[in-house]
Amino acid sequence: MKGFDRPLKPSWIYNFIKELSVGDKFSEHKEILNSLLSELNGEEGKRKVRTVLTRYYLKSESNPTSKVVEYTQIQDVCKNYSLREVKPLLLFFILMRSNLIRLLTKMIDEIFGYDRDINYMFLRKKIIEKFGERDITSRSLSNLLNTLINFGILEKNGRNQFKWKKKLKVDDFNLVFMLKFYSEVFKKSPKIDINELESYLFLYFDTPDVLKVAKKFNSILWEYSSRFGTNHILFDKFFRWDKKLLSNILNI
Repeated sequence: MKGFDRPLKPSWIYNFIKELSVGDKFSEHKEILNSLLSELNGEEGKRKVRTVLTRYYLKSESNPTSKVVEYTQIQDVCKNYSLREVKPLLLFFILMRSNLIRLLTKMIDEIFGYDRDINYMFLRKKIIEKFGERDITSRSLSNLLNTLINFGILEKNGRNQFKWKKKLKVDDFNLVFMLKFYSEVFKKSPKIDINELESYLFLYFDTPDVLKVAKKFNSILWEYSSRFGTNHILFDKFFRWDKKLLSNILNI
């Protein structure tokens, strides 16, 4: 299981993606990437952040040792929209890519939900009970919580307490891409049933009504159908969501 070795900031993710293009060699851009991490001290810390960022946002899942930038679905979004517009998608995308972050998020949801402060030591104990005494899970938990602080979702409240601050506000633009990432990156299927969306995946987000959005963009961004207690969305993998199309239908 791949760990989450350093906390991330939205600006780092966004600026890395904006700076690089598919086919670029990471080794040839090390200096400029380090300059985007100027607030970090030391080469080792910067190297680990680069590793995490490139693993989840700039390499395909099938080729994690790639030395060049590979296409990922989040890149098109970042290249065409501002950080303010895509901020929720940066966090949701890593949820779709990382099994460990999904597992940790699910445990946070089951143990604390959004109504109770997160006690790090108690949560760490529960994680060890489930996965064993593994440094990778404890370290990844700490890095995830600090990433959520950087996204403005949590705030530190004492040494081991994390207090919920504010969910990331999701509009129709964000949600349609969330559903697309859920389909392509996580489920790897063009068809999804919105009745089966795992609620914990949306713990950090304040989302519109998914069913209303599914119906709203039927025959525009996807095909929506409802029968026998299911509510399916079917994506066409050959249909490109370009900026002009989305601007016309989402008024952005």
